[in-house]
Amino acid sequence: MSPRLKISKYVIERLLKTETYETTGCLYGLMYDGTLLVIGFSLEYFENEKKTYSQLLLNLPAEVELCGVVKFCDTTTLDSKPKEILQDVDITDNPLFLIIDKDKEIKAHFLIHEKFEETSYDVFENEDIWKQFLHIRLNTILPLSCEATLFGVKNVLQSKRKKIASGQVSFQINDSTVYLFGIASGVGVTGTSTEANIGDLVDSWNPEQMSKKKKYNINNVEPVSVNLVMKATKDMLSDKLVKTAVKMMTTQRKPAFCISMPLRVDTIAMVHRNTKLSELYSILVEATCRSLKLLESVLIEQLGQEGIGDGAGLRLPETFHYLSPEIGHFITRVVPKGIPDESMEKERIALHEQLDLPLTRPMFRRGNAYIFNSPKLINPHEGIAPQNRGKIATVRGKYLYCHYMQDNFNDDGWGCAYRSMQTIFSWFKYQGYNTLDVPTHKEIQQCLVKIGDKPSSFVGSKQWIGSTEVMFCLDTLIGVQSRIIFANTGSELLTYTPELIHHFQQHGSPIMIGGGVLAHTIIGVEYNEEKNETRYLILDPHYTGADDLQTVLSKGWCGWKTSDFWNKTAHYNLCLPQTKPCV
Repeated sequence: MSPRLKISKYVIERLLKTETYETTGCLYGLMYDGTLLVIGFSLEYFENEKKTYSQLLLNLPAEVELCGVVKFCDTTTLDSKPKEILQDVDITDNPLFLIIDKDKEIKAHFLIHEKFEETSYDVFENEDIWKQFLHIRLNTILPLSCEATLFGVKNVLQSKRKKIASGQVSFQINDSTVYLFGIASGVGVTGTSTEANIGDLVDSWNPEQMSKKKKYNINNVEPVSVNLVMKATKDMLSDKLVKTAVKMMTTQRKPAFCISMPLRVDTIAMVHRNTKLSELYSILVEATCRSLKLLESVLIEQLGQEGIGDGAGLRLPETFHYLSPEIGHFITRVVPKGIPDESMEKERIALHEQLDLPLTRPMFRRGNAYIFNSPKLINPHEGIAPQNRGKIATVRGKYLYCHYMQDNFNDDGWGCAYRSMQTIFSWFKYQGYNTLDVPTHKEIQQCLVKIGDKPSSFVGSKQWIGSTEVMFCLDTLIGVQSRIIFANTGSELLTYTPELIHHFQQHGSPIMIGGGVLAHTIIGVEYNEEKNETRYLILDPHYTGADDLQTVLSKGWCGWKTSDFWNKTAHYNLCLPQTKPCV
């Protein structure tokens, strides 16, 4: 019997945006409760006869597997390459085959007894992904010590994977008393019932949270942390074999350079809330092995480069997790530590093309990495219920809500423009345009003194800044140019509505507005053509309370404001930061 089929809304939207035709792609999904959920896809180019999806699978969360093929055509006829992909599907006995025709109609088929049978599917809403699925994050360090050779690295890391797969490790969940053991141990699960599922366990930690109306969205993913515990005792027989092998190496081979480094295993698994804890052990083993393979590939690539063959200059691998709104699932990348983003552009372009993503803005630079456990609110406007009253254009991507009194710094009454600039700066960082930390008030003042805009006495003062100072700092610190709009009155702001909408559609960055008395951050504009009315989505930096989303939204510190929000007689200057196409 074929499984029920659900396709993520993220996938549906991406498939319908794809402009290629007569192209083959791969589908990725997971199984739960007799249902196949498709959460991702990639285009397959079969370069040099390599199956590019095989490597991409390592970048996906554990439990997400190859589940089928998508073809942008008008027929179910398959050539040899797509058939090869379907043969590699292990997650289900009935691989999935999607067809997207020229009219953008999606038809789904399961391969049953060597024949394609059309099937219906349900669209899985975006919010349901974050509500029904949990992400398990394992973050630990394993020591690596071996010869600085391709063979040495491959051999040692293969041994580590075998050790982990053989059940010689256990996993501790979230610093609790719950431990998971392999089947061979005869223990299974300790600290709770063997029949317990991961969702109930997580809910039991924060029962108060369950009574609140929690917002489930892409910027509110709270992974369950897991620790890896290695078996402490040694097998005497294997210890003797190691000593024998070492003796053979020292007598039969010339001395070799060695690698000794801590390998950080940082990996993610995606599981349904109903997953039994007893089933979680094998999932975490798979997640760990995927991470080790990614780490190995980065080390091997470096050893193959000229001048690093002896291990000199070998860089530690660094792991980053990405969760782009365009994709809707985690992508993990491992890169050599300290390598500039600019030097890895070729690899990023290839990943963009494989995932059918635009080549106009970064998505996989260091700054794009997902922010876990941020002390500041991220994108508070996403908690506002949608009100479609007209044409809307809002900020694109992540930003921090920066406001008065944060970071134990008292700027109440004078620091609103500084905070607005910090929000803008955070946006450019988290869009991957730069890797610099958000500047402090003092660093902003020092920048303005350095370029000659302010006297030295400005540093450490409580003097205000405006939109032009924000423009100078963005240009000086991160090379971002801005456009300044001057409005003689608050009423005149209405005439610039089309330009603000264009800015959010073209660049997507927050806008700082100053002049008059106060500074604010504009993160969206709505225009009702029928009524000729404009509303502004305002992020107010004058808030002095704690970073509590419910308070910020209910008290209107982030929300839609009518044009009456602006002083009709005061003048206003707007700083519109610009972006440049890049990857």
